Amino acid sequence: MNKTLIAVVVVVIVAAAGYFILSANKSAAPATSQTQTQITPSSSEATQPTSSPSGTIAEENSVTLTSSGFSPATLTVKAGAKVTWTNKSGGAAIIASNPHPTHTDYPPLNLGTFQDGGTLSLTFNKAGTYGYHNHLDPSQTGTIVVK
Repeated sequence: MNKTLIAVVVVVIVAAAGYFILSANKSAAPATSQTQTQITPSSSEATQPTSSPSGTIAEENSVTLTSSGFSPATLTVKAGAKVTWTNKSGGAAIIASNPHPTHTDYPPLNLGTFQDGGTLSLTFNKAGTYGYHNHLDPSQTGTIVVK
């Protein structure tokens, strides 16, 4: 009887911990499977021209997150272009649409969590100006301008 009671208590504790961990990840920043994509650049993507320092239209359309923030802070792309964010910040980050903390301006830009060394991408099909931030450090902001 005593062993059964201990086993039941352990199962309840493990189940509760799992529930809290999963619910914390979901409430941090909403993400849909349609917009969150982990990718590894192909060799052809890696050899294309890189973004210019001014953030003007470029073939690769890359944004890097470091501990200092997003670079370039503003990136201009053509409609239909894919933008890839690479996390080199040393920790986890969450890409989320402005404004903080509601993330309602452009929900497809709520890409979710990515770890240091990871990448996320999104294809922008409609012209406009899209602001975003790192939900874990809202002072880190960026803008994608789609023409």
